[in-house]
Amino acid sequence: MNFPFYIARRYLISKKSHNAINIISAISVVGVAVATAAMVCIMSVFNGFQDMIANLFTAFDPQIKVVATQGKYMDAHSPELTRVKEHSSVAVCSETLELPALLNTGTRQVVATVKGVDDNFEQLIDFKRIRYGDGTFELHADVIQYGIFGVNLLSSLGLGADFPSPIQVYAPRGGERIDPTDPSESFNQDELYSPHVAFCVKQGKYDSNYVITSLKFAQDIFERKNQITSLEIKLKDGISTSKAKKEFASMLGPAYTILDQYEQQADTFKIMKIEKLISYIFLTFILMIACFNIIGSLSMLIIDKQTDIQALRNLGATRRQVASIFMTEGRMISLLGAVAGIAAGLALCFLQQQYGIIKFGQSAGSYIIDSYPVSVKATDIIIIFATVVVVGFISVWYPVHQLTKRLVNSKLLALLAMAVPTLTACGPDSDTFTIKGKFDDMPAGQLYIYNMTPGLETFDTIYINGGKFTYSASSPEVTPYILVFPNALEQVIFAANGQEIDYRASTKDLKNYTANGNNENKLMNEFRNETKDLSGVQIQEMARQFILQNLTSPVATYLFSRYYMQETATDAEECTQIINQLIEAQPDNPFIRHAAETWQRLNATGTTGSKMPDSLVIKTRTQEKLNLSNLAAAHTVLVFWASWMPRIYDFIDNLNIIIEEYGQDDNMQFIAISLDTEKYRWQERIKQDTILCEHSCDLKAWESPVVTALGVTDVPSFIVIKGKDHTVAARGKTLDEMEKIIANL
Repeated sequence: MNFPFYIARRYLISKKSHNAINIISAISVVGVAVATAAMVCIMSVFNGFQDMIANLFTAFDPQIKVVATQGKYMDAHSPELTRVKEHSSVAVCSETLELPALLNTGTRQVVATVKGVDDNFEQLIDFKRIRYGDGTFELHADVIQYGIFGVNLLSSLGLGADFPSPIQVYAPRGGERIDPTDPSESFNQDELYSPHVAFCVKQGKYDSNYVITSLKFAQDIFERKNQITSLEIKLKDGISTSKAKKEFASMLGPAYTILDQYEQQADTFKIMKIEKLISYIFLTFILMIACFNIIGSLSMLIIDKQTDIQALRNLGATRRQVASIFMTEGRMISLLGAVAGIAAGLALCFLQQQYGIIKFGQSAGSYIIDSYPVSVKATDIIIIFATVVVVGFISVWYPVHQLTKRLVNSKLLALLAMAVPTLTACGPDSDTFTIKGKFDDMPAGQLYIYNMTPGLETFDTIYINGGKFTYSASSPEVTPYILVFPNALEQVIFAANGQEIDYRASTKDLKNYTANGNNENKLMNEFRNETKDLSGVQIQEMARQFILQNLTSPVATYLFSRYYMQETATDAEECTQIINQLIEAQPDNPFIRHAAETWQRLNATGTTGSKMPDSLVIKTRTQEKLNLSNLAAAHTVLVFWASWMPRIYDFIDNLNIIIEEYGQDDNMQFIAISLDTEKYRWQERIKQDTILCEHSCDLKAWESPVVTALGVTDVPSFIVIKGKDHTVAARGKTLDEMEKIIANL
């Protein structure tokens, strides 16, 4: 038997001359055992949660999901995807298009994820497991489109699974310019009906945010014909997921990424792994503190065994051998504590698995599960045992603690030196700016942000998490960025590269928000505070005064656009004077140059009596050329509209009533000019809801020669032209305005 081990074993189990040494040794073993048992239990609970969440995700996530490696969209009919669909290992395959949209019931609005799928999606995820309600899985019937909503999403909308009226769905139009006066006009709109069923995955990510509908509906409303965001696959029984992934990867190449169920939820499982790692680190620190008892126990033991040490030295034992005795003593305490702790931890885990001793709440059914889940893994036990042994062995090296202390201090200084550039890099660099926002009463959601300054045109989505968001972009000069909320309300924030903007708002009063970080936002805060209780005319007068006092400020250009260009009741002469002063004060500002060009076009045809531009020609639905400067009718009404306008059905119905009442003859002629960019959408709309007048659409939207020449900035809008001298008689935005004007002609 090893000599130091034999002596150390005797010291461990024998009675010491001072009873306190036995007590401290026992406390050392218990301390290590408790810390070890805590590590076993906590890591096993993390495993239990991970397994539970994996089972929940399985109910909605496919076995394999194919997505594009770069970009978001894929061609649904590409040869590579077709080969995967026809692969012998594939049991069910569904094309999927998944994008955010705004849901509106008339009384409530919620931003949710619309997931368009094939009809066989029910078989892909085993819909019966998550079905909620008495209906069946149905995505469409003839021309009716159904939506299967998450139960929490329906609750947010104030509806049940069997909602009586259709839900309006709005989605931003791709590539469209946002109308500052009414951003809702730049959204596609359609309806979803109830199939009398919902789904409940028992995960807020899905139940609170997802609605399942047909792939055609999603492709139409998001303008993504023949495009998908993923291909979801269920394998045949007995097929290995890893093997199938390798085969699909070789077939598809690097342009596609194949994800299994764990990789689809990589963020969630990564967070859980990080939480588990952090808990492991904290428990290791606790273990280290528990091991300090070993140092105290060994110190007192050495003092107690001074006589034995001298006897051993007289018998020829070296200093190294004597030191090994007490080193082995400390290691044996660590090993004993590790074994006892692991045994106690496993016993507690077994009891929790069998009887659910620690529960989530007093009443059963309040949570997904009633008690904390536990899953013991052999790798965790091995890691815990190794950690306890290593920490225990290191702790007995206290004679070198001064050297260790100096090493730690030097490392700390090095870490602090490294942390300085890291902390400095946390703010925005010179090539970007950052907006850090916080909502007092909006824990989650999304809104839009855009900038219409030439060269900086952008339209992005901001996601709110935990009441906060961070948005970064690049703007060489201070320019206005517009936040658009689901209710179409707008807020302006000024930003430029190198700046960090602090934004605060409350959904209870979105008009009274604050943005800080530069002088422009400070000026805008002051302007809002001074005008919050004023009427529209008073606000415009305050805006005029502010502009004239701050001609070089970007805030002045924004106020000009907001309170002059976007208002129908604007004095043209006053507006022209102001814009000339702004151009003189800011000759290089692209925003004011763009505003000036728009105002010139608007002013050229915006006033009563202004002449129609020469040779302004449109093509009718029958490809006949029609010169707007040479119309035969006494009055011609040009109506500007688009199929993606909200409540398009009501608009067409009301327009037809006006056309039928005032007729289509030599005295009054109507021409409907569409700002659509897709021919099939325009034709489908006029086929479904016939407009009782001549049609025209060049598919150029806001870049159409007619739109730019006539200074059209909104849809819907209209212009009344006198046929005799071909001048503008009137213009406006609503059908009510148009009817009043026509009635007085």
